[in-house]
Amino acid sequence: MTTNARLTIKQILHLVNDKKACPLTIINDCYSNLQQHQPRLQAFREVGTAPQLTSAVPDGLLAGVSISVKDIYAVTGFDTYAGSPLALTEFNSSGTLVKRLTDAGAHVCGKTHTVEFAFGGLGTNPHWPVPVNPFDNNQHRVPGGSSSGAPVSLWMGACQLALGSDTSGSVRVPAAFCGTFGLKTSAGRWEKDGIVPLSPSIDTAGLLALSAADASWGFAVLDPATSANPEAFIERCKPNSRPMEGVRIGVIDGLFQGCEGGIDTRVMDSLKQLQAAGATLVHLDWPHIEETYQLFLEGGLSALEFPAFIKTEHRKPWFDQLAASTKMRFAHLTQADLANASSQIAEKNALIQTFNQAAETLLKTVDFAVCPTCPVSAPTLAYVEANLEQYKERNFKALRNTQVANLQYLCAATLPCGLDDFDMPIGLQIMMGHGQDEQLMVWSCAVESIIGDALFHYAEQLN
Repeated sequence: MTTNARLTIKQILHLVNDKKACPLTIINDCYSNLQQHQPRLQAFREVGTAPQLTSAVPDGLLAGVSISVKDIYAVTGFDTYAGSPLALTEFNSSGTLVKRLTDAGAHVCGKTHTVEFAFGGLGTNPHWPVPVNPFDNNQHRVPGGSSSGAPVSLWMGACQLALGSDTSGSVRVPAAFCGTFGLKTSAGRWEKDGIVPLSPSIDTAGLLALSAADASWGFAVLDPATSANPEAFIERCKPNSRPMEGVRIGVIDGLFQGCEGGIDTRVMDSLKQLQAAGATLVHLDWPHIEETYQLFLEGGLSALEFPAFIKTEHRKPWFDQLAASTKMRFAHLTQADLANASSQIAEKNALIQTFNQAAETLLKTVDFAVCPTCPVSAPTLAYVEANLEQYKERNFKALRNTQVANLQYLCAATLPCGLDDFDMPIGLQIMMGHGQDEQLMVWSCAVESIIGDALFHYAEQLN
């Protein structure tokens, strides 16, 4: 892949504020990148309209910044398909999160592809083109899912921020597979109006960018706790000269097991960099890993909550056309299970609360916890499409480490940290307690200042 020069959000805002570039010109440059790379990489389901240079100049903190939006978010002027073959006409007006970004001057460049109804971790979809992982020029490797087009749109140079969502890893897996930063917020922290639901109990909005530093600008605008004074939060995210001095990092040994392609070794190399910078590594026996994974294999809460959305007379056309890889996630449930869904959801939520309490107690002993984001490399599309069993095995394993944060009510982020034995990106996952999202972003920026951002790790491979 040949990439065009990319500007960071900080660089864009300096150019705009110093009157050295017009926001409209910068946005149009992103459209040029989009048009160049879309035919091969297929990140977008629907492309927006480039502004005329005679249009009103956007104003606000993010003036000149372009964003892509996962196609489960309603955006005024765009259709919403949620990865299905039919438009969901009731999702046609921008919700709170999209409005916050556009009110701050950001421009929506288009809707990115998603796994059907966000129900899958590899990025496949029988109804729409599957975005191409930009790190393999020879084979079509999957980008990860369900926010499959989001990280690809960033590498295209089409945008600086990408909105995704995360129910079991749907921001962090594609971010890790494609070598970008990805944030999963705490459940309930960011508004979900205008977002097609998968599992309302644990659905979370998320954000991707080529760096945690870029993502901090989006977070500052989006988060209810920081949006009143975004500049102050951005200042907090600037690491000091010794950001790791005295920091205790919890290493989740159990989630290093079973990693393929040297992923565990490369992640540990990054942790040794943090250690050399003054951090202390504390090995943790993380609670309820097996129980959490078993709950995930059983469908988590999604298998009970999603049918309530899709198995209605109003949405029968959508249900009738569901892909086999989507239906398999709740095919094991009986009519009795679905009839008693509310009581089962309550029981599982109570179980998750137990998991959360144990995790929160352990997290009090460290500043944050870490593990590989994904224990596997991005597989080829041909391999996972060959048969359902191969898809199922790779899908579950790709999501093994990320689902812990969702089913223990934690917030989490992934940062790029090198290449595996197949020359595919690796992610370092950081987890913190529920509601610690601001500090998670601060730590992410601090870690990034030592191990490097996406362009540091991967610019050579992408040029």
